[in-house]
Amino acid sequence: MAAPLLSVLLISWNTREQTRQCLESLAATAPADLNYEVVAVDNASSDGSADMLADQPRVRLIRNSHNTGFAAAVNQAYRRSTGQLVLLLNSDVRFHPGALSRMIDHLRERPDVAGVSPLYLNPDGTFQQHYVQQPSFAATIALVTALRRLPGFRQALHRFQMRGEDFSRPRQLASGSCMLLRRTVLGRQTIFDEAFPIYWNDAILARQLEQAGHQLWMIPDAVVTHTRGASCRLLGPSIRFRHLLGSMVTYLRTTQPRHRMAVFQVALVLDHLVKRLLGRPVQLGMVDLLAALRGDVGPLPDGDTRDWVVLFSRHRWSVERHQAVAGQLAPGQRLLFVDPPGRRPRWRSETIPIGSAAWRAIAPTALPLGDALPPINWINRRIAAGVLRGWLDRQAGARLLRLDDERARPVLGRLGEDEVLSPAAPRPMERSGHG
Repeated sequence: MAAPLLSVLLISWNTREQTRQCLESLAATAPADLNYEVVAVDNASSDGSADMLADQPRVRLIRNSHNTGFAAAVNQAYRRSTGQLVLLLNSDVRFHPGALSRMIDHLRERPDVAGVSPLYLNPDGTFQQHYVQQPSFAATIALVTALRRLPGFRQALHRFQMRGEDFSRPRQLASGSCMLLRRTVLGRQTIFDEAFPIYWNDAILARQLEQAGHQLWMIPDAVVTHTRGASCRLLGPSIRFRHLLGSMVTYLRTTQPRHRMAVFQVALVLDHLVKRLLGRPVQLGMVDLLAALRGDVGPLPDGDTRDWVVLFSRHRWSVERHQAVAGQLAPGQRLLFVDPPGRRPRWRSETIPIGSAAWRAIAPTALPLGDALPPINWINRRIAAGVLRGWLDRQAGARLLRLDDERARPVLGRLGEDEVLSPAAPRPMERSGHG
């Protein structure tokens, strides 16, 4: 059998339905005479993604026993692929009619072009600003500190994010979420540097191709819809930020002189300390921050990645209360039920499983009288939120905060929550957000 013209490399991690939609859109947009293969790697999903992929036509599935990360999985798929063209494809991308043909035609028409990416739209049909250029040193600082509010840093960040630029015409630029490449410009065994497990691997690839004299283009007449960050969102905010920051440090070591690396590390520590001093939320504790600033991204999560609905209630946990709330959970959610502060001080914290999809949190009560008086309530709730965030930071999954008690408002922003749910609408909105 002749080698296919196109190899599609697709990485799966707990995005079953989005992966299914991605494959359906690929099949719908592929020309009838296109000989292509899909090499999919499932990174030990717990939502049935691997079984779904195994049933799909054209898919050659690699099942990993643990989460190897995005870059390593792409390289796995690449080594098993045989096509002359290689399509890097995120599972949260859906092709519009004709998009794939237009991308292939562009490479046929332009032998000087090494790779091409499409125009991105949000799920609501609006333009998605998903393009960035290689960042300046100032832009990297602005990306992860409050210095982005200063004019010079803000401008550097906007240049990196290419805000306000014209994407209505073809231009030299590409995005790793959906990038069609010639195999001849790639390495024999790897595409991505595995020192960047999730983030910044596409920036390093683009930089390497650029330095080798290869052109990467985006073309606006090939269109896809991109949900953005479907898998990365499941990491949870703290794990996600540690990977982002740790990989950024590795990127800077590759691209910047040593003295700038030291400036970056000092800026991040000072930003962290100032935020703590002002009572502002921070994305990492000091131990994790210092590890990330050494380039240590920490372990990749495995196992359960369901969303957390964190419920701060005015009532203590009871079987009846638990059953009432648990019945409102959407598929793919689990409940963390947080008891209100007690009347007596209590410094011990407990998080107790109370079923397959629910945990009860008994947080510390720092001051007596629980939440009877506003100043006491403010202190008790903030301390409780800090302790619970420490526990959640060790778990994968997005955080959906629900307040059944107006007195729990001091915890807002303290859990690194992805979304705040109203009591009447506990189900999450459509997810937005390698992506």
